[in-house]
Amino acid sequence: MTIAIVLIVASALVGVATGYVFRTWALIVISPPIAVLSAIILRVYEFGMMAGVIIIAVCLAATQLAYLAASYLLYGREASSHDEVDGEPGEISDQKIRR
Repeated sequence: MTIAIVLIVASALVGVATGYVFRTWALIVISPPIAVLSAIILRVYEFGMMAGVIIIAVCLAATQLAYLAASYLLYGREASSHDEVDGEPGEISDQKIRR
């Protein structure tokens, strides 16, 4: 059971690192290696098929959730709903609109 927790935590760390460095397309590139590596490790530790599939699914979900969390922490301040509600430009105007 310890190996499953280690795989899930490692997948989450990969998701966080991807969220800080790359964009969404990188999840498409890193998901298959995570699944294959997890399958190999789980097979070595003699996990059954259903347990292995569940752990791999949790690893992939942890990667994606960690990516979303890292992206939100990195870019969350830029996407503000307050700028769109009142119709006035924010403090940092991208279109050089005069007040």
